[in-house]
Amino acid sequence: MNLAERLGHAADDRVLILNADDVGSSHASNLAAFECVEHGSLTSASLLVPAPWFPEAAVFAREHPDADFGVHLTLTCEYAGYRWRPLSDRLTSPGLYDGEGYQWRTMAEAQAHVSAEEAEGELRAQIDAAIAADVDVTHIDTHMGTVLMPEFLEVYVSLALAYKVPLFIYRADPERLRRTGLGDLLAVLTPQLERLDAAGFPVLDGILTKTSDQPPDKKETYVRELFANLRPGLSHFLVHPTTLSAEVSATTASAASRVADYELFRDRRMAALMDELGIKTTTYRELRDAYRAGNLRA
Repeated sequence: MNLAERLGHAADDRVLILNADDVGSSHASNLAAFECVEHGSLTSASLLVPAPWFPEAAVFAREHPDADFGVHLTLTCEYAGYRWRPLSDRLTSPGLYDGEGYQWRTMAEAQAHVSAEEAEGELRAQIDAAIAADVDVTHIDTHMGTVLMPEFLEVYVSLALAYKVPLFIYRADPERLRRTGLGDLLAVLTPQLERLDAAGFPVLDGILTKTSDQPPDKKETYVRELFANLRPGLSHFLVHPTTLSAEVSATTASAASRVADYELFRDRRMAALMDELGIKTTTYRELRDAYRAGNLRA
């Protein structure tokens, strides 16, 4: 039984959660995500708690208690001239900090320097900070994929179980993992999926994550093809919307791609396309509440 079935859909139904990543990273990303979730075609968003514009995002979340906001767990900050720091104290968790006093720029650096204990403390602090800001946390996911790596995966799953919130994780095809150079993840992933299954926890059937690789002028065509070829089950689709901003343009080379995400999902055009294709949408809130109420089918 796939996750869509467990949520009450038919076996061949195609169901999407459409998520805005990196909310809180800038005022521009906040404005875009708020519009895309409230008036557009996205159904959820993920907050970067250590980032400087998180407080503004938390206010919006408080004022929209039915909206779908998770925590975009992060051990990295990849930008050259724009950085954020861990929430944990440097004296007790030095491995979280790079030589400049910020989070590590790359996933490989985080894997090499951050211990599992330091990661657990920092990630827990990020979730707790969101809760303390009165964000009704609906899910957790990962910035740059770092917490899905073997060094941190057990911590990530343990936090989802402890807070009883769905997490961004799916039943990856072993051969696909090997082809993409992630074969070593299998030995760690399998027992963690077994832990989740034993707890009756929701596990995604698929993820769609490569939208940022597409040139802005080809993005709509690419997204339409993704939706047309979507497989049955419940999948997570992610984009990085932002309004046009000098700060975002100075921060990242992907600014034009992010603005294209915003333009594509700011209104109901993509929602109408999904309706035409027979694709249903849902939220992590619905998934979380069904799990907590014991309403997910076994």
